[in-house]
Parts: sequence; C-alpha cells; structure tokens
Amino acid sequence: MSHLIVTPGAFVLYVIVATITPGPNNVMLMTVGLTKGHGPAVRAGLGVSTGWGFQVLLCCLGLGTAIGYVPGLNTGIEILGLAYLLWLAWKLWHADALGGSAPMLSFTGAFFFQWVNPKALSMSLTTAGLFVVPATGGIPLSSALAVTVGCTLLCIPSTATWALLGVFLQRHLASKTSVRTFNQVAAASLLATVIWLGMSH
Repeated sequence: MSHLIVTPGAFVLYVIVATITPGPNNVMLMTVGLTKGHGPAVRAGLGVSTGWGFQVLLCCLGLGTAIGYVPGLNTGIEILGLAYLLWLAWKLWHADALGGSAPMLSFTGAFFFQWVNPKALSMSLTTAGLFVVPATGGIPLSSALAVTVGCTLLCIPSTATWALLGVFLQRHLASKTSVRTFNQVAAASLLATVIWLGMSH
C-alpha cells in the first residue's frame, strides 16, 4: 500500500508548505505575473507544476538513487544551481525594466527551470524518499505515479497564488522608481533563498 494512501494528510500538508513558501519559482512567477499579465502567468505556473511533477517522477523512479551513487554529484548540481540563482539575482538587481531577467516567460522555460532550481530538486528527492513505497523486485511505478499526480495537482494552487499576486501588483508599479524597487526586492528575496538553501546543506 502506498505511503500516499496511508498518510494523505501528511503528504498534502508537506506539498502545500513546500510549494507555497518563498523560493526561486515563486519569485519568478510573481515577476511574470507582474510584467506579462494573467495569460503568461498561468502558462508559467502550469510549467512549474508539470515540470516539478516530472522531476518528482524521475526521482521516484530512481534518479535520486543514481545521483547518490556518484560521489559529489549532488553537491555539484546544488552548487551550479545556487551559482545560477546568484547570477539571476544580480541581473534582477541591476535591471531597469520589468521582466527582462525572468527565465520562465513561457511554459517551456518554467518547465525546465526546475533543473537549475536547487529547492525544486531537493524537494523532489525528499518527496521520493518520504512517500514512494519501494516495489519488491521492480520499479515502484504505481506509487511513483500516484505521488507525481498528487504533487503536480497540489502545486497548481501555490503557483497560481504567486503568479496572480504579480498580476495584482501591476497597477502599483507604473513609475521607473517603483519598477527598480520591485526588481531589487525580488533580487534580495532570491539572494536570501540562495543563502538559506546553502546553509541548509
């Protein structure tokens, strides 16, 4: 019997808390909502949800185990991801226009952003370890699919919340000063996330 069935409350709470809390995905989604409006924000949010779900599926099917077999690989992936986020924060801090530094201005960009997001990868590995029941003598396909579908669907409200927050803020950022201030707040939030992720490993 799947862990997802045994402890549905714990699973739901874990995914909601993990996806709604501030992180690179949510900072970028808010930026897309603010700069591009409702339609692109929805597409980016769906890209995040399905991209993370796909990453969870791969981790459930053995990617996490494979990464663990290669000494230093997990650490190397995390360092590269953190370095990318630092570069992204630097670009945001110096940007005078809105949206130019957002890497997820499309469904595809948001989908693949999960692979340079250390928080997403860490969440995927943790989810696979906590909620997938190993299959006897085979791949835990049914458990992996149940967890993947749950993660994808539960992620959608969180991504929608942050994206629509950006849409709501559109009317308040008309001046160049307010635009630069928003970019710097977003950059500072991203930097704080990088520091938190770095200290947690």
